[in-house]
Amino acid sequence: MLNICFVSTEVAPYSKTGGLGDVTEGLPEELAKMGHAVCTVAPRFDQYKDAWDTEILHPVKYGKESTKVRYFHSYKKGVDHIWVDHHVYLSKTPLVNKKLYGPRDAVDYTDNSERFAMLSQAAIEVPLLVPMGPHGRKGPMGENTIFVCNDWHTALLPLYLKEYYKSYGTFLNAKTVMLLHNIAFQGRFPLSKFEALNLPDKYLQDLSFTTQFAPPPLDETTTKPIIASDPMVMLNWLKAGFLHCDKALTVSPNFAREVTADAAGGVELDDVARAVKLTGITNGTKVETWNPKTDKYIPVHYDAETMASRKKACKTALQIECGLKTDPNIPIFGFIGRLENQKGADVIIAAMPQLAKLNCQVVVLGIGSPKLEEQLEAIADKYPFAKGVAKFDPELAHFITAGADYCLMPSRFEPCGLNQLYSMMYGTIPVVAPVGGLVDTVPPQFGFLMDKIPMPKMPGVAVSEEMVAQGVEAMIIGMKKALAEYGTPKFEQMRLACMGNDVSWKGPAAKYVDVFKALMSS
Repeated sequence: MLNICFVSTEVAPYSKTGGLGDVTEGLPEELAKMGHAVCTVAPRFDQYKDAWDTEILHPVKYGKESTKVRYFHSYKKGVDHIWVDHHVYLSKTPLVNKKLYGPRDAVDYTDNSERFAMLSQAAIEVPLLVPMGPHGRKGPMGENTIFVCNDWHTALLPLYLKEYYKSYGTFLNAKTVMLLHNIAFQGRFPLSKFEALNLPDKYLQDLSFTTQFAPPPLDETTTKPIIASDPMVMLNWLKAGFLHCDKALTVSPNFAREVTADAAGGVELDDVARAVKLTGITNGTKVETWNPKTDKYIPVHYDAETMASRKKACKTALQIECGLKTDPNIPIFGFIGRLENQKGADVIIAAMPQLAKLNCQVVVLGIGSPKLEEQLEAIADKYPFAKGVAKFDPELAHFITAGADYCLMPSRFEPCGLNQLYSMMYGTIPVVAPVGGLVDTVPPQFGFLMDKIPMPKMPGVAVSEEMVAQGVEAMIIGMKKALAEYGTPKFEQMRLACMGNDVSWKGPAAKYVDVFKALMSS
């Protein structure tokens, strides 16, 4: 049995802004089913109803300020969920899942460096202090623990573990895994923030990073990168996490190849990713949540045998719900995701004039950029074949997944992607860009590839009108491939193949166990 501690800012369904929360829900649960001792550690962003107060306090540093955190505990499906309680997490988030990282979309809190450095400090103590099991009836996990650090927010944990524990004889057999979910976010901060990390000067070199892209001013007004006239040096948490972890992983093999291929794919960290031999394991899905046979959010349940008639009923209900023409013979493309350039939401909106020439309907659901939200909400008035909903709505997300014929994902980059996996379970065929994990998970028998959607060399830099226009053409190439097969025997075969594909966490979890066992035996 392994002791595995996932440290993350998000754990669904408690806290979630994207795929990170889904992974730290589904993967720990699957590992627990396999008999391993598993916990998650995350900020207590809300007063979770099933979490009890352990009354355990621990001193930590919030910048240079001495303070204490308190641990809360939930136990669900064999997984211990430990919540780090401190006012810098709870008081910032009156609306759960909307203000985890900043007061509004694409705007960071000025103290994120201090908030998440404190999370890593608090997380290391969990295997030593917090009793596990239902209502904490078992003892603490102990020192022989594998810490899985998710994304830049927890990338300092390997450094703190080495400096303040291993060097003093504690956690000598513990291992750290850096699990990358999105290379675009690296934890870049001004050098002036180093002092607040409470690390010796010897770590400054591994945290230092030369870039052409200046950090945004820390005034909570903008996070758009600025192209600097001369290279500048700043902190990069992810770089340090890679260099000090025992194993670097990411969420699909193809994304690992993209990150290590060049500076654009690795967002200037490609050399470090190559040096640490970044390895990809494709994500799975939580099949209990996404299952057309039991889904509480869809009007009619179905399986592979009943799909032909019952999925059609879901489609009709979706058309009625969205105010679209009720016609079972019109194919529906559904998009569910963040409204940002990475996901290609701008491309879908810009494509409306050309999509009007095709025999199809389009339903788009998501939140994100205020500009894209405004544009999305306006499309139905001008284009009767389309419906845009700019809100966080899990019920409608399931409804779209069941009622649509195709899952549309024109991502400019996609570490793994989860919506294409969810859609397969519902017999909804993916139409995706040829990037990242979409390549790994959507071979020809399961879906259609569009051409690559052009993107700037650096995520966050403005996408030009020319790039958007090229993206429209690339996306429509894939959509036309899908429409050409709509209603044919091949279309029906693909739907059945999708539903028969195992996209659960069972296979990926076994690969993680192999990695973890190799680490603990090294």
